[in-house]
Amino acid sequence: MHEEELEAFKRTYEVGRKPSKRHFYYAEKNIALFQLFVKKDEEKEQFARVISVEDPITVVTEQHEELTLEELLHLGFEAAYTIESKKMIIKEGYATFAFKQTAYAKSQLYKLMDLFYQYLSPTNMRIMPQEEKEQFLIEIKPVLLTESSPELVELLESVLLSGKINKRSRGIYIDSDLEVVRVKVTSDLKEELQQKAKELGKQNIEELLLYAIQKL
Repeated sequence: MHEEELEAFKRTYEVGRKPSKRHFYYAEKNIALFQLFVKKDEEKEQFARVISVEDPITVVTEQHEELTLEELLHLGFEAAYTIESKKMIIKEGYATFAFKQTAYAKSQLYKLMDLFYQYLSPTNMRIMPQEEKEQFLIEIKPVLLTESSPELVELLESVLLSGKINKRSRGIYIDSDLEVVRVKVTSDLKEELQQKAKELGKQNIEELLLYAIQKL
């Protein structure tokens, strides 16, 4: 991502603010980062990907041409799928994937993004760019993909950082690898932990404690 995009991302994660999804999802236009757009001709399909959801939304074609979304739509492209709003998944934990940044609109990794958007929607996802490593981390809530190809399992496992990928009779289940560790605290300490979680942009105490333990 460009430096200005990274700065915009950092602003959404200021201490004391609830993390925003604006850096990868333009809710008003229902457009997401890396979302696929296609143009169907009689000869072949043409592809393009969203590479920035800042205004104006920017896309790159498979010929590596950068255009605004408005320009792309004028050329006859349309979204390959509609991102439908999903209910928040309440099961604890996330599976984490690391994707290398690439300019190829037809990248296999971006096909995973298409699946995540369709099965989870941005409601149950987080995307965190890591500029120094030229990659981005994707965290997703546990989900069952009703897809079962060995190629998909292999692709998921190749970029999995934490979590579990299990083949089920109905498809592929992606789960976190969290185990329950119980601890009892006083009511005063619980209030302090809730405040600290809020200050650090964590959703709850459990997420705060996991963050603290990982730092150790």
